[in-house]
Amino acid sequence: MPELSVKPAHPPGSRERERRAEALRRHRSDKLAQKMAAASELAYLRAQLRVAGRLTARLAAMRDVEHMIGLVVDELHDTFAFYLAAIQRLDEGVLRLVAGRGPLADVMTEFLLVEQPLSEGVNGRVARTGVTALVSDTREDGDYVVRDPQTDPRSELSVPIAVDGSVWGVLNIEAPEPDAFSEADAVLVETIAASLGSAVHRAGLVTDLERTFTTTLTALMSTVEAKDDYTASHEEDVAGLAERVALRMGLVPSGARDVRYAALLHDVGKVAVPSEILLKPGPLTDTEWVAMRRHAAVGGDLVARIEAFAHLAPAVRASHERWDGDGYPDGIAGEEIPLAARIIAACDTYDAIVTDRPYRPARTPAQAREELRRVAGAQLDARVVEVLLEELS
Repeated sequence: MPELSVKPAHPPGSRERERRAEALRRHRSDKLAQKMAAASELAYLRAQLRVAGRLTARLAAMRDVEHMIGLVVDELHDTFAFYLAAIQRLDEGVLRLVAGRGPLADVMTEFLLVEQPLSEGVNGRVARTGVTALVSDTREDGDYVVRDPQTDPRSELSVPIAVDGSVWGVLNIEAPEPDAFSEADAVLVETIAASLGSAVHRAGLVTDLERTFTTTLTALMSTVEAKDDYTASHEEDVAGLAERVALRMGLVPSGARDVRYAALLHDVGKVAVPSEILLKPGPLTDTEWVAMRRHAAVGGDLVARIEAFAHLAPAVRASHERWDGDGYPDGIAGEEIPLAARIIAACDTYDAIVTDRPYRPARTPAQAREELRRVAGAQLDARVVEVLLEELS
């Protein structure tokens, strides 16, 4: 039985046997499979090194575990045309299929369960012991669970995937012929499994860090909300819009998240502004404006003192600068202003216009868009405004 399924209660039916035979014929007639089988030792080694290098580099840049495991089985199958390339994840004493490629994987998806008890099969042994299994002939391995002797794989290579020192799952490749895999294949699959385990561990750490990060952000902004309800709710709206604009402008997801976080914090310095100024229903005096404008520098300094947020400080400090240099606190202009700050400024302007304030009622989205066009190139970066208008439409 292929290592992706629990030992069935009944033998395979005629339809399943037909599909398995079709899968075996399809694999044996596959041009890439034939090419890899006929490849010289040097050519095969080069292919192994290339796929290991590609996967290591790409996994290091990924954060989504589902995409990681899909990438691994896709690369293995697309490069070597294995009869089966699969990943199972260990979950409460059961190995569950999470990704599979190859002719046999198609049949198993259609006919077989995709769960395997940890106590059964070669993969179960590997998950229990954490030791690679290189099986030259499955008929001679007592742990192999037979499904259909006519179409069962004859060779199997099963490698544990370790995450933070514990077995997370199993990476498994299978072939219809005996003696199909060598020690070199074991080294390749072990290398890939190690890269995948490291990437999964890293993704978990990032998720935990972001959870802590967001909790801390919420706590920081609650101090502002205690003084000014508008600011806290306004920050959430601006942050979501700013992240979408950043993605539309081509920032990578991690960069767009930083724009979001900076937008959440861009008015945190208002904790230092007296409530009577923050909540004043009429225009501010010159002296009051000096106090109000101080919040950008205060916010930047506050964020810079928090190690996890320090990289956001320049955007927080510059979020009230103007493209023409007439902003605050430093009077910088143009592309001297961090892109994140320029995005925040445009989104902040739009949201402020369409929101009720103590000193004026909200205006319509159409009026806000017209105002954005009017101040583009002076108050705001015209390129950012253009993308923001696209997002709003």
